[in-house]
Amino acid sequence: MENFIRNNYPSAQEGKQVTRKCIQELSTVHGFDLDHTIMATSVCSDEIVRSTTNFREYLGHQNPFALGGLAGYPFVGQTGFKAFASHVPDHGFILILYGSHIGISRNGEVGVMQRRGQMLESSCCGALQASLKSLELGTEPEADADYDYQQWKIETEVHEERDRILKGSIPLVQATEVMFSAIDRRIRELLERTRDDFRGRKVALVGGIIINTDLDLPDWFDLRHFEVLGF
Repeated sequence: MENFIRNNYPSAQEGKQVTRKCIQELSTVHGFDLDHTIMATSVCSDEIVRSTTNFREYLGHQNPFALGGLAGYPFVGQTGFKAFASHVPDHGFILILYGSHIGISRNGEVGVMQRRGQMLESSCCGALQASLKSLELGTEPEADADYDYQQWKIETEVHEERDRILKGSIPLVQATEVMFSAIDRRIRELLERTRDDFRGRKVALVGGIIINTDLDLPDWFDLRHFEVLGF
């Protein structure tokens, strides 16, 4: 397992180590008042993602605003960002944690991990793997606005990078990278579209690849972006 992590995500650390380092910099370098800092997440709906980091333990507002849906894409859109902006404490600060995720079992199998209460391993991230399968089969994304819009959007993002993904030594790793870039890009676009709603506040962006492992092992986080923006 660790060989896979080191080979594909050499800068990854245990999620709680990343939390401590980011919190220290936010409070000592950027002047964040943690008691008046609210967090939003744009991570996969998967319940296992919530245990990767422990930012909420340091913040006065411990329940994050959920921006993300399947695979971590910020499906709440412009309306969701405006709503989140209206929830920020007076003279407060903002932390947005975001990224795609991938599973790795203790035996080094990519795309699966053992969950609590299950004897067998299950897929992680399942939505991204379904998108990869459609790419390998050469089937085009089919929109079903009523029942499966989020999956259609994920498949659309993946299909746009078909060559990059299928030429990779581990296509799922490349698909995870593609999804991270799509999440990062859309969050920045939505922040720009709603910047007047965040006026006068500092926004910390903490983005990376979340690496989920078997239930009794620590999860990892490959930090890709740590940035504080002023609006």
